[in-house]
Amino acid sequence: MPSLNFFTGSHEDYHRPTDDADTLDYEGLDRIVDLATAVASNLANRPDAPDFIRVEREQQRGGGATMRIFTGTIPDYTQEVEGLSLSGVIGGGPAEAAGLQGGDVIVGLAGQAVTNIYDYMYALDLLKVGEPSEVVFLRDGERLTTELIPRVRE
Repeated sequence: MPSLNFFTGSHEDYHRPTDDADTLDYEGLDRIVDLATAVASNLANRPDAPDFIRVEREQQRGGGATMRIFTGTIPDYTQEVEGLSLSGVIGGGPAEAAGLQGGDVIVGLAGQAVTNIYDYMYALDLLKVGEPSEVVFLRDGERLTTELIPRVRE
């Protein structure tokens, strides 16, 4: 099902228990509503439907569709750093087992440099369930390496 998501940006309380009405970006919300209205109006008033491009799912060993990889990382979208900053890790998940923790900044995964969330998402596609992968990260300015074993997302 094709969909669009609109986003005003992150802030220190984004997706945390302290994220309440006082932390909303009302000015940004007004701009996003205007943009969403314009997009919806454009789509509704087109003489023809926009092109739909079906993306075929890759096949993995065993012939099934690609499994979603679970690493147990929780990105911190409020930090503007070179890499992927973690706000935490999921207890009992692969990232915790690998020794990663909130405040770490992932700068390499599966042999790929990670400079932002997009690099990280690309590197996730290279991971295989149950196969160890090297993670390079920064903790308190020190460059460290660990091994993460991804699981299937349940």
